[in-house]
Amino acid sequence: MQNLANYSLEQLFRKCLKAVNEIMGETSEKSAEKYLQEMGFFNKDTTYLNAVYGIMDMTDLSFKYITNTEISLGIPVEAFMQKGFSQFLSSMTPEKENVSSIPTLFKFMIDSIKEAPQEIKKNFIAYGYGMKHFRPSGIPFHTMVQIFGLEFNENGYPTLCFIVDQDIDHLIKPTDQYWGRMSFNNAEFVTAFSSKEMSLKKQDIFSAREIEVLKLLMKGYESKQIAEKLFISSNTVDNHRKNMIRKLDARDTTALVQLTKQLGILR
Repeated sequence: MQNLANYSLEQLFRKCLKAVNEIMGETSEKSAEKYLQEMGFFNKDTTYLNAVYGIMDMTDLSFKYITNTEISLGIPVEAFMQKGFSQFLSSMTPEKENVSSIPTLFKFMIDSIKEAPQEIKKNFIAYGYGMKHFRPSGIPFHTMVQIFGLEFNENGYPTLCFIVDQDIDHLIKPTDQYWGRMSFNNAEFVTAFSSKEMSLKKQDIFSAREIEVLKLLMKGYESKQIAEKLFISSNTVDNHRKNMIRKLDARDTTALVQLTKQLGILR
């Protein structure tokens, strides 16, 4: 059984490589620490301190730098440095619909870059969430991954990426769905993807009206207050809220607001 599992992971890894076979180029000589310092990433949100984060060479899916894997996944950093992204795949729960999310989301990222206007292709944040990993205890949990392009080839595809993988199990209900979102140039151009529909959409996850409702929910307004501000009924507000919770499989309204902030929909 173990050999079969390894074989399946190896095949999946090859599919991942095939999905990014357009991405070529040389990686930077800068150190990972230099990149982290330049980005000032952890000054923005201290919740990322407990996430897995690293720098990945997209040409061969190897890690140049990664940390916190032992805390989050019970796997030593050395294993990721030696085995690259295949080690990340082996930390996922083995259901086909779960592990197949990785090559699918890679393809979504590449297709989104193809669709983005040339002048903003390199200024993106990619989000993927709903994938399941094992905790050190062996219990599965859901995660959200964020990918930031650091270096690019002449076609605008990333050759080096900064990756953050967070535990969001407390925010979403048990689900077999996974989602993708890409925001270019601070949401000037946005694409979205859901495993329910399996198609790239050139629009955000939520409608403009839903985002209006979300912004007011984030400020702590009740349905009646939101209805008055937007000149709609309280029932319509509640329907928007329920639809958004359903779309993301959020546990409740509080979780919905937190998820949309982490997905970059609300800033």
